[in-house]
Amino acid sequence: MSHSLIITLLIAFPSASLISGIIYISNLKRFVDTTPRIETNQDLELFKNVVRHQMYAALLQIVLLGTPIIIFTYGTISGILEFGDVLYVVIPNLIVIIVSRILRKTEKKAQSISASTPQLVSAVSSIVYSWENKALPDW
Repeated sequence: MSHSLIITLLIAFPSASLISGIIYISNLKRFVDTTPRIETNQDLELFKNVVRHQMYAALLQIVLLGTPIIIFTYGTISGILEFGDVLYVVIPNLIVIIVSRILRKTEKKAQSISASTPQLVSAVSSIVYSWENKALPDW
């Protein structure tokens, strides 16, 4: 691997992470904007679907943000990269973290969505619990 290829990869993975995050959070925002409250089973199914995508997106983010660390380690050990090249890992990931914190507001809003019946409240609570605590959807 060349120095320029490694630098390109170090920038490409966080860039893909940003694009992916914006796409998935846009879908979530659209859902929250059009469904401020879970009123029906159809709303619940839509909620499950959008949350499922969020959970898969989180796993994708782990890959997209973890890979540059592996690439940087390889580049450093093999002598292709120098210590100063760590900025190609730190700066893009810092940008991703800042944007993620901004986008997290939409996620929090979706996680606090209300429901119209006790059964729907229970179902929404279960979905949100899985979303916050599990890697994969369990519904």
